[in-house]
Amino acid sequence: MMNKQKKDTFANKMVLIALVGIITFALAGCGTGDEDNSNASDQTKEEITVAVVQDYPPFEYKVDDELTGFDVELVEAIAEKADLAVNWEIMKFDGIIPALQANQVDAAVSAIGIREDRLEVVHFSDPYFESGLSLITLEDSDIEEEADLEGKTIVAKQGTSSLELANELADEYNGEVTKLQDDATMYMELENSNADAVINDYPSVAYKINQDGEDSELRLVGDKYPSEDYGVAISKGSEELVEKINTGLQELKDSGEFDELYSEYFSE
Repeated sequence: MMNKQKKDTFANKMVLIALVGIITFALAGCGTGDEDNSNASDQTKEEITVAVVQDYPPFEYKVDDELTGFDVELVEAIAEKADLAVNWEIMKFDGIIPALQANQVDAAVSAIGIREDRLEVVHFSDPYFESGLSLITLEDSDIEEEADLEGKTIVAKQGTSSLELANELADEYNGEVTKLQDDATMYMELENSNADAVINDYPSVAYKINQDGEDSELRLVGDKYPSEDYGVAISKGSEELVEKINTGLQELKDSGEFDELYSEYFSE
């Protein structure tokens, strides 16, 4: 009788162990399924490489080595709407269009004006920002209007609409143009008296003057010059990507998220 009880107890233990094993295996199977689904979801996102500069606040700049700015946040928000994953590629501005033409990157964003010559070699998204160009000089400069540029040296960034305007003004007023690669160097040339004026995009200039506050040595001259709207530049032949970006951008505008982001960087 005692032996029978021991056998029954042993049998019951074996059954219990087996049941625990089955349940554990089943739960593990469920967990693996969830993880696989999560990974599969991530893998369904189309990855795109987007070119960007890193020194053009408030559109793109670094904080504690992290890339941020209006353009950066906007593209990441568009990507979220369009189910895209963004890989950022930092480069100089005048290398962006050639990189798109060579299909080294899929898209680019860096306050890029939508111009006819660029439309011949790349696609553009719908416009997302209305810009303008400004003439800037030092607070104590004798330049009060455009005509005061006679014989002066004007600085502008290589490959931009600002450089085109600088060349036009230099031709009209017998001046000279210095071409540079980034904003910081342009302003340094002005502050070190190596140049008399700078031509740059109004939003960037206004942002810098506002950030510098009472310490700002810069002054705007006259009204804004008209310029192109900004758009996301996209490699030729990528019509599907253009459509995805435009759809994402429109969704942001319709939801009010675009206005919220805009007010963070460009509030009056």
